[in-house]
Amino acid sequence: MTVVPRLDRRLIVGGALLLASAPLSAVVAQTPPNTAARDAFDRLKNMPLFGDRPVTFTVAGHARWREEFFRGFNTLPLNDDHAQTRLLLAGDLEVGKRSGAYGRLFVEARDAQSYGRTLPGGVRPNDADRADFQTAYVDLGYGRSMLRVGRQEIGLARERLFGAPDWSNTRRSSQGSRLQLVRGAFAFEAVEARPIVVRLRQPNLADSTQRFRTLSIGSAPGARALHQALPSLWQGYWYEQTVKPAGNPAARAYRLTTGGRAQWQWGTAATSHVQRSVEFEGARQSGTVGMRSINAWFWVTEGALQWKRTRGAPSLALGVEEASAEQRGTDSALEQFTVLYPAAHQHGGYADVIGRPNIRELHAISVWDPLTSLNLRAALYHFDRLRTDDGVYTKQNTVFRAAGSSEARHVADELDITGTWRATRHLRLIFGGALVVPGAFLKETLTSSETERWGFVGTTYQF
Repeated sequence: MTVVPRLDRRLIVGGALLLASAPLSAVVAQTPPNTAARDAFDRLKNMPLFGDRPVTFTVAGHARWREEFFRGFNTLPLNDDHAQTRLLLAGDLEVGKRSGAYGRLFVEARDAQSYGRTLPGGVRPNDADRADFQTAYVDLGYGRSMLRVGRQEIGLARERLFGAPDWSNTRRSSQGSRLQLVRGAFAFEAVEARPIVVRLRQPNLADSTQRFRTLSIGSAPGARALHQALPSLWQGYWYEQTVKPAGNPAARAYRLTTGGRAQWQWGTAATSHVQRSVEFEGARQSGTVGMRSINAWFWVTEGALQWKRTRGAPSLALGVEEASAEQRGTDSALEQFTVLYPAAHQHGGYADVIGRPNIRELHAISVWDPLTSLNLRAALYHFDRLRTDDGVYTKQNTVFRAAGSSEARHVADELDITGTWRATRHLRLIFGGALVVPGAFLKETLTSSETERWGFVGTTYQF
């Protein structure tokens, strides 16, 4: 179930905590009334429009700059240095109070630019987009339940299958409707929408060739376990995707992904020294692509520890993930698991080299806050092929390296180190990088494979 985003939200990534930039809608929702203003920007939050009546207007903004360098991009002999900028400006009109009935109109404009990218594909739709709307929606709600209609960002569950990646300069938005009903310890969600197609110099629009519908039911955010032996978080989901490109029947697809996730937690009390958790998620895919039937699956399990009384509350998560792959001699069936709308960086390594299909991933992720203003994260990934008769895929589900004649299983290892320093209430410095070391499979299928070195540094200013 979707968790309502928080200001300076800390996403649960790999069982560990990773500081990420919150969308402006979250900043607006969590800003205190301007009567408690701490700086000039607070005067722009929750401004009353009609005296004591519950009608308020809020203005929020975001500016981001990021510089990236690549040596050995995608383990190929390709080098590059480029920069990106993003500007967001949002207005939020709200009528009523969140404790009862309310209505909300939220509009967010965006300008995203890319400078000097010379890698294959040049400047991509997720890198740049001239001034356009990022989101524009209406909420009608009562308490924690709501109906949202319009252009919006949709990330589901842990975003393993469906995400709205903040790393992408243009993020991902969709046009449609989203219903969330929360009653006590239970929550229900339904979505029907189309992805937004980013067009650099033309107005963006909803994709007429794609549509998705989702249903999920599970525990409400923050709800206690129904019984001591039952998971504190549980969810069952049903994701339907249809793709109908004009003039290309072979690419038409209907995917139905059904699955669930559950997490047990211990040591959550304030007096506990160590908090522990175990999570499981798995799903199956069925449907058709062209004339082929789909029969695919994935699963992941992860355990995490957090030492709450130790300086900086360090955490460590260990996980295993597998996803199905193609099998030779089965032309009538498609067994490659497809991530529906992937979120960059959130799973499978920050470098975004190795995708999920045909991979057994082992990972260890640690997060530590040595200072109240400094957040550090380190992650180690080991990638092996599940089947030696299929190759390796990208995070966009395309073939990254075909199997060829190699029988090697080891694909690559990756080390990530990233951090965020909160210089002021509004200004942050972000930094980090990754090493991707090719394994035997990548070296055997392309002798020029080399270690990828990638790094970034940037700033974000948000009010």
